[in-house]
Amino acid sequence: MSKEEFEYILNQIDKYTDYIYLHVKGEPLLHNELNQLLDLCDKYEKKVNITTNGTLIKKQLSTLINHNCIRQINFSLHSENNYRHYLKHIFEAAEQLSKEKYIVFRLWTMNNNTLNKKSTEIVEKIIENFNLSTEIVNKINTEKNIKIKNNIFISKENQFIWPDIDNDYYNEIGYCYALKSHIAILVDGTVIPCCLDGEGIINLGNIFELPLEKIIETDKYKKIEEGFKNRKVSENLCKHCSFKSKF
Repeated sequence: MSKEEFEYILNQIDKYTDYIYLHVKGEPLLHNELNQLLDLCDKYEKKVNITTNGTLIKKQLSTLINHNCIRQINFSLHSENNYRHYLKHIFEAAEQLSKEKYIVFRLWTMNNNTLNKKSTEIVEKIIENFNLSTEIVNKINTEKNIKIKNNIFISKENQFIWPDIDNDYYNEIGYCYALKSHIAILVDGTVIPCCLDGEGIINLGNIFELPLEKIIETDKYKKIEEGFKNRKVSENLCKHCSFKSKF
């Protein structure tokens, strides 16, 4: 997405929200104009939350530090990358960024509330790096959301089945915050209900072709929204997503 397209979208969403998240199943630190995009977020006084695997944090650290718009950075430490090569850089960045921003280490790999081997090793590295007390270590072992230092947190969650119309999971009942608290916008302008639909299967319209205020008034948008209010899932892709079972 170009910075011109990004600013157009900022204008479109300006009256609806003060918060934006720079991800839809993508890596935001890869954008070659990230600094300019964040300049625009500063200009429009938006609060920005970023979810990253952290592999580029050393390269982009100064950019993130120098923008007041950055509110929170989530490090997805459950990614499949070889974390040993970059975990040290993430911890160093977290120490600097946490002076003014929230930092969350995400470990969303639990099964039946138990972390897998890789995430357990990462927790051990976190404990060692931040020299955590026995009290905090006990909380890490028993709780899902733990504050380990000022503005630094660990978030643990059970794995869920990502939406895919070809998977074996199917449930027509459930609730989701999609369209209630958020929408997502893909690089080509396609508006979708949530950030899990990276392929734009649930196409609600294109923000470059139709104003957002018109998109949210369409029958399809209202049908999905009303369905979730009544715990009835209208879209086939949503029926193949287990994330809604969290609510």
